[in-house]
Amino acid sequence: MAVSPDSFDAVLEQVYRTTTGEVTWDAALGKVASVFDASFAALAVERCDISQVRLAPPAVVPMPEVLYSNIQVSELIERYYAYYHRLDPFRSKVGVALSPSILRMHDICDATEFTDSEYYQDLCRLVDSFHLGRYTARVDAALQLQFPLNRSEKFEPLDEGDLALFGALGAHTARALKIQRQVTQMGVTLDAALGALGRTGRAAFLVDRNGKVCRMNASAEAICSLNDGMTIRNRRLLPHGLREQKQLREALSAQLGEGLPEAPKGPLTITIERPSGSRPYLAEVTPFAFEMYWSTAITATALVTIDNPDAQRLRASESWALAVGLTRSELRVVTVLLAGRSEREAAEALGISVNTVKTHRKRIYAKLGITRRAELSAVFPGTSPAT
Repeated sequence: MAVSPDSFDAVLEQVYRTTTGEVTWDAALGKVASVFDASFAALAVERCDISQVRLAPPAVVPMPEVLYSNIQVSELIERYYAYYHRLDPFRSKVGVALSPSILRMHDICDATEFTDSEYYQDLCRLVDSFHLGRYTARVDAALQLQFPLNRSEKFEPLDEGDLALFGALGAHTARALKIQRQVTQMGVTLDAALGALGRTGRAAFLVDRNGKVCRMNASAEAICSLNDGMTIRNRRLLPHGLREQKQLREALSAQLGEGLPEAPKGPLTITIERPSGSRPYLAEVTPFAFEMYWSTAITATALVTIDNPDAQRLRASESWALAVGLTRSELRVVTVLLAGRSEREAAEALGISVNTVKTHRKRIYAKLGITRRAELSAVFPGTSPAT
């Protein structure tokens, strides 16, 4: 069997597309199995303590992180981890613990002994497999990568060229896992930063060039739930007034360097009037260059922050909600009800059903020990009775 360069490149594309979330590892492994004529392909990531690196291979006890497979076989993951460390013939034969290697079963252990093992018999009951190739590589000081590829008995074993490609695939997979972890960490960092802005009383929206919201913090959710000057419709950030809508579009275009001789030096400010007559929102539009560094599901091009004049009241409400045991969903309902909205209006503002609002209201009343809506404002400081 010879793996063509085009087929191999297609496999690599699938592997790297997993880093952006476009393709799942299960789907990518399906492509791997197809190209290598395998009955299935699996990817296991394990963690071991750095102190174990100098131990003899049989003494190394890595902890499983995750196991991906292109097929859903009942109990495969449990059986893999139950039998792998005790019965895997490779681990005791590798000369250096966790060293990168490309292995074939008949090169490193007695084939008869292997096929008689409990591990092999259990595996064959679940998947049609005979030839086993595996790539092992260090991901970093604490992680290693196991890449088993099981091929059906009716296919020829991997030749030297196929093994070389399989080894290269393992190296690329290790690199893709590193990238995936970095992208995940970027998302965690973004969420932490947005949360920090919220604690300072600033609502924050990450939006793309069309105003579609990619991420937002709790303060931003609270503002939109009020439906008073700013809302989200079809995932797009939308001020209520036509003038403000036009200003937001122009600000996003300007921060991308579109429509102006040169991009603005700093953030652009928009005043957003509120139908309730409350103090207007001051929204700042600042360029956000995340997508120019890496293409991911986060395609934000601007950060829109709003200095919420009601932030002190909202923070007090959050503190009281926590003290009385309200959930975040219940707090959102309370916030809308305190603004004088009906249950139907609250449902529309929050994007939930009227029945869900009623259920939340009943739970809120039970937790607070009240029976009337007018009593809500007495429980939350800094709020006025709903009209």
